Amino acid sequence: MFKVLIIDDEPFIRKGLVTIINWKQYGCEVCGEASDGVEGLEKIRLLKPDIVFVDINMPEVNGLEMIRLSKEVIPSSKFIILTGYRDFSYLQEAIKLGAYDYILKPSKIEEISDILKRAVFELKLKEEETIEIDQLKEKFEASMPILREKLLSDIMSGYEMTDEEMFHQAKLYNIDLKEFLVMYVSIDSDYLNKEQAAQKHLYQFGVGNTVLDLFGDSFQVEKVMMNPQTIAFIIQKCQSCEVKLDQAAYIAGNVQQLIERCFDFTVTMTISDVGYGIESLYDKAQECESSLAYRFYMGPSSIILYQDFKGFYRNNDLSKLKQFEKQLTMVIQAGDEVQVLAILEELKQEVRAYSAHPEQIKHFYWTVVYNMNHIRRSIKSLDQSTEGVSSDMNSLYKLIEDSNNIEEIHDLLVTVAVTMTKRVGQYNQQNINITLQKAMQYLRENYNHSITLQDLADEVKGECFEISIMALRFISTVFSEEKQWIDMYVHHIGKTIFDEEKKISKRSELMFCQVLSELRREQDGVILDDILAYIDIDHLHNLSRVSHAINSCILYSSLRRSVMAS
Repeated sequence: MFKVLIIDDEPFIRKGLVTIINWKQYGCEVCGEASDGVEGLEKIRLLKPDIVFVDINMPEVNGLEMIRLSKEVIPSSKFIILTGYRDFSYLQEAIKLGAYDYILKPSKIEEISDILKRAVFELKLKEEETIEIDQLKEKFEASMPILREKLLSDIMSGYEMTDEEMFHQAKLYNIDLKEFLVMYVSIDSDYLNKEQAAQKHLYQFGVGNTVLDLFGDSFQVEKVMMNPQTIAFIIQKCQSCEVKLDQAAYIAGNVQQLIERCFDFTVTMTISDVGYGIESLYDKAQECESSLAYRFYMGPSSIILYQDFKGFYRNNDLSKLKQFEKQLTMVIQAGDEVQVLAILEELKQEVRAYSAHPEQIKHFYWTVVYNMNHIRRSIKSLDQSTEGVSSDMNSLYKLIEDSNNIEEIHDLLVTVAVTMTKRVGQYNQQNINITLQKAMQYLRENYNHSITLQDLADEVKGECFEISIMALRFISTVFSEEKQWIDMYVHHIGKTIFDEEKKISKRSELMFCQVLSELRREQDGVILDDILAYIDIDHLHNLSRVSHAINSCILYSSLRRSVMAS
């Protein structure tokens, strides 16, 4: 019900209005009466009526002055003027003061009712509008935390807005940043099990509450969700506590321990330098973002302070790492797994000492793996279809791209490198028998001629070698390091000499002694003993046969010298 106050110095006017109008019909009730302006002001302040019928000409304080004074108390109420004056100046003044309408005395009931009806209608509209505004205000207040977080997230993410827009919205949402820190808490997602990964949003809620609980005693904290993995916190001083980086880092350590104990997973935390004013919020967020990249080097469950890295030189020159790439390619081609592991360990230590951006390191590792694939494709027996190789390399690329730290990406490289080395070793081993069979056949057929390593290499080079000098080194290595192949070599040379014994002319014992002296100068005692074992002591004069043995021995010595020189 709307409250109606009637103010007039004539009693019969007041009584007439009270009795002749069906107030309930219009949703109104008369709450009081007053006989002059002074009494009227008192009733207005006390009752705060919605509709006021007021006479202009009254003792003490006239109606116009009373309206002017009452507007401060009831600014939305409807003032309806009762007057016997037809002077337009009165009406003009009443309109200026905010009077709703006027009624000339005497007046008809219908006229009064019509004005009352319109006044009630507007009051209802105003009431509904007020209710709606109040509801909007309630919703706004309820949404304030979300709106604040959205604005802070936009600023920290670099959403484009002018300073004027930023300051206006900050004031609207009651955000006042003076001295503060930004802290990022990122869940180490790669270490979550399947059940934990499926409920990551719940764990994120738990992480946020843990931080708010532990920091809330010492600081004023604002939470901002950045993405499903990372939560940002704006840490401001309380009245009794200043923002101190060392204190924040200490509490962060307690947060890490509590999260790991309660949720059974780890988080990495980064803390910016101190910021001043909302205009520096984006820069502080970027400090945390860039610091988070160092998790790649430091591993999960780290606390990374921007002040420890802001002066850190980022090395963009990867030329030293590329030297490791060349060495690694060479030992893989040689099938030397021991050397591969040694070089990889050196590479790991070197990468840890680097300060290049993680994306650069990932690109370097990808290049190394990609080049290894060329080695695999060069081995025909292990070659795959283009489609298969492409699919395999795409999988490797994704694994490298998804790596979050040095350990992960390096373990991947070790796996690929060792697997490739074993494949190369297997392939080389398959071709050793064929190569040596060719070598033995050639020696058997040409033992009585002058043979050089280059001749032998040109004759027996395998399909996996592109130039004869590589075959030369390969044969030298086999002959010098593999005892079984030396035995085979001696066996074939000695047997060939023995089989040719009947065709060899006899020579003097003195001549043989001279030859034997030459053999001793070669200082290949083991091989000489093996060769001389095929020489019959009763035929010491068989100089031609011994000369062939000398030739073979010299060839072996050349092989050894070639290996040592390489």
